[in-house]
Amino acid sequence: MWILLILIAILCVLIATIIKSGRENYGIIESGNIPVVPPSLFLGSETKLHKEVQHLEDVKRFKKYGGIWGTYLGKSPQVHIADPDLIRLIFVKDFQYFSNRQDIDFGTPVMNEILDYLPGEKWKTVRSLLSPLFTTSKLKNMSDVIASSAQEFIQDLKSEAEKNNGRVKIDCRNRLTAWLIDMFSQTVLGVRMENSKNPNNEFVEAFREMMGENTQFNLLYTLSLTFPFFTRFAPMFNHEPTKLIESAFKQVMENRKKSGSTNSKDFVDLLNSLMEKVDTPEFQNLSITEGTILSQAVNFFLGGYETSGTTLSHLLLELATHPEVQDNLKSELDKMLDRFDGKICHESISDTEMPYALCVLKESLRLAPPLLRPERICTQDWRHPESGVSIKKGTIVMIAAWAANRNPKYWPNPDKFWPERWESAENLNPYAFTTFGHGPRNCIGTRFAYESLKLFLCNLVKEFRVEVRPDTQLNYKMGSTLLVAFDPLYVDLVLRN
Repeated sequence: MWILLILIAILCVLIATIIKSGRENYGIIESGNIPVVPPSLFLGSETKLHKEVQHLEDVKRFKKYGGIWGTYLGKSPQVHIADPDLIRLIFVKDFQYFSNRQDIDFGTPVMNEILDYLPGEKWKTVRSLLSPLFTTSKLKNMSDVIASSAQEFIQDLKSEAEKNNGRVKIDCRNRLTAWLIDMFSQTVLGVRMENSKNPNNEFVEAFREMMGENTQFNLLYTLSLTFPFFTRFAPMFNHEPTKLIESAFKQVMENRKKSGSTNSKDFVDLLNSLMEKVDTPEFQNLSITEGTILSQAVNFFLGGYETSGTTLSHLLLELATHPEVQDNLKSELDKMLDRFDGKICHESISDTEMPYALCVLKESLRLAPPLLRPERICTQDWRHPESGVSIKKGTIVMIAAWAANRNPKYWPNPDKFWPERWESAENLNPYAFTTFGHGPRNCIGTRFAYESLKLFLCNLVKEFRVEVRPDTQLNYKMGSTLLVAFDPLYVDLVLRN
């Protein structure tokens, strides 16, 4: 009898401890005059996270709460913003209060050292060392490689279509990410992937496995948000495939060193030069290791192929469902090709030469930002006297990108795909468009992204029309809080003429 009572007492203490631990941060957001998604007993506000499409939930909550609201992701207090004035204040004007991102264990050492999540001075130093890669002259040099790769990819699709009555069915993400990884390999590393024509080659599959493209979020993942112990059983990224990726990058860098050719001053040269500094006091004081440097190569690939693959997949769907936009693009493209002797290149795709193409891209990026919630962590208590809103130190602040980009105050008929709205872009609030983030920690590769997206779009429209298929359907995956994930999306590419 006494043993049973003791066991019951122990169980009660254990339950009380668990509940107390899960609730330890409750009330922090409410004290800042911010509406909150009601939390559960001890699992936070997101008990059904693995059963909900997170970016669509953000849009619903924006409609319910307005431009700012809070949630408890497990025990973590998080503030979501979709108001451009608050975005400007938090991400730009008062950056000193929100200079870092949260410390996340992605489950793999390589991902834990990527640029976006490095702290303070370490981030500042690494970013300043990488920034020269994105100068105008470097971008122009890379543009030639991107243009050649895009043209080759479209020609491969054209050959497939010619064998199939002028039509080819594609799984957008599968085909596009395979091309993008090969394009980044040529642009960043200066090498072609082995078996690059196969969209399921070993290198591509390693990236897909690393990113967990087939991952289904479950209750274990939701529980890990309250009890981090479970994270080791449900990591965000798969560590095993990184071994192949790291090995490939190291081999390219080593081959460059052995060749003695360091005149190109490209990404590989930069990585090798940084490797030579890991023993310097500056790098050691900041804990910049060989792993940190190698992570930036992985990050360049992931930040490029993952987000661009999502963007282009959504773009193809928008083109397929808006044939009039394709007609306008083709008309603009034909006039440009006449002026440039049929050449699609850095100069011919400029914003002045192809303004409508830029409008189409921006509208697609507005409606489907691939990064769901660009975020910062509050490093000291912050208060906005005009609104009465305050945010406590340690609170994570996120831009709800899908909601912010649909704010009807700044985007009339916000769910409509309407590229023409960008023709008067000078009248648009820049902080109402959040796809690339804002402030010092915004996307370092924005110009590269626009360059590669425009080159692909122009080459595609030159040769193909995009059409809806009977099985064309966009189904988003549930549970993802970082990147947009979706099931296979099929469209037809139909040869012109």
